[in-house]
Amino acid sequence: MLKQTRDHNFLSITLNRQISPDFLEQKIEQKTYSTMVQTRVNLLSVQKTIRIVLHNLSLCKRNNMQTQQERHEAQMKAVMPFASMEDLPESVLDEIAQLSPHLPVVFILYYGGTIGMNKSRNAFNRIVYGPTDDAKKLLEPLEVKGLKEKIQVIWVPVYKKAIDSTNGRWVHWVSIGNAIKLLYDKATGFVICGGTDTMAHMIAAMRFMFPNIGKPIVATGSQVAMVDLGDDGTNNLYFAITAAASDLSGPFLMFGDDLMDGMRVHKVKHTRRQAFACPTQYIVGHYDDQLRIYPHATRRNPIVTSKRLIYKPYFREGIKIVKISPATPSESILHDANDSTCSAMLIITFGAGNVRDEDIVEEVPSHIDCLWQLYQRRYPVVLGSSMMDGVVDSHYETGTKAVSDKEGEGNAISAGSTTGPLLEVKCMVALAQAWDQTSKMLDYNKFRASMERDHIGELT
Repeated sequence: MLKQTRDHNFLSITLNRQISPDFLEQKIEQKTYSTMVQTRVNLLSVQKTIRIVLHNLSLCKRNNMQTQQERHEAQMKAVMPFASMEDLPESVLDEIAQLSPHLPVVFILYYGGTIGMNKSRNAFNRIVYGPTDDAKKLLEPLEVKGLKEKIQVIWVPVYKKAIDSTNGRWVHWVSIGNAIKLLYDKATGFVICGGTDTMAHMIAAMRFMFPNIGKPIVATGSQVAMVDLGDDGTNNLYFAITAAASDLSGPFLMFGDDLMDGMRVHKVKHTRRQAFACPTQYIVGHYDDQLRIYPHATRRNPIVTSKRLIYKPYFREGIKIVKISPATPSESILHDANDSTCSAMLIITFGAGNVRDEDIVEEVPSHIDCLWQLYQRRYPVVLGSSMMDGVVDSHYETGTKAVSDKEGEGNAISAGSTTGPLLEVKCMVALAQAWDQTSKMLDYNKFRASMERDHIGELT
């Protein structure tokens, strides 16, 4: 209102005094120049504010990265080293000392889970199950039936305290890997016995850790605790021990009566005995009256001794896993990318890598628009299929735009044929490989290169 009054007074004086047009033009030019100067001052102020905000964001990002680094270093201290035989319990050393050279030797690396749980009543008088450290009793019914006459089995507790598998992380996988590396030359094979919720991740991690292993690592567990009638743990454990003593190499999962390639398994059932599934071509054997190994299963390689064994125990947390849905706005992934505990994102897409390329409301960004924004920030985004046998190789425009490297399009990283737990573990491997120890930050180009590379045959 004050500005309008001043302008009106200026015009009134000009008209009343009948000032020449030249004078009027000069006054208008002066006022225009004054406005331009003020506008420039305002712009400079805005630019300064933006620089301060960007600087603070940069500091915040560095602080977040520092926090990630500190967390990773703390986790590393929790890894069980198994650097020498002295790190094993005395009871295990006693059993190793008594081994016969005439029978196969299978080490069971136990970490917890349903298979070894006991039940108790909680404060509400409800029966609950919890991991126990005395699960070795699982071997008793097998020993009664003559197991010791066929295979020498040594039970090795990996942790001082058994865990529920929902607590399983890379720290636990590397602890298991360290034990395998230590005992490799003494073993015919290994069984990893534990919980099923993160078992698919754990056995996939074994392939990354031991890319050239010449002996079998067989994971197993149960759907029903050993203390309950009708438990499936005894059979699963025996089938896994048999597989670990057989002519196989690599990581596998033995569950129900199926022997599966450990890289491609997915947990699909809550209580049914066939808890896991995989694409048909990755079923490599089954158990009926005996173990039947199929011709395409990878066989034992005696040339690989502990000296020739490649061991890569490198993983890192910090992957934001997002499943896109009709229930979620496209721009939500921009907010997900601001999670200070994560450095990269894995998006589980529609179908074979498809994402939205338009929105119902014109001015609202689509997934493609958001992916482009994240690419400009050099924030890595991996696209994976939600299907067990899926491939991010879409023939639809919505999918091709997502991984297109054209300006304004998605520029996301395709996971190819890698899906499920295997893909999540690969992201953790790539994050570890791409982490710059000097800057304590993620190197975008190295992460992308690692994700696009075939490490262990995961890209088919």
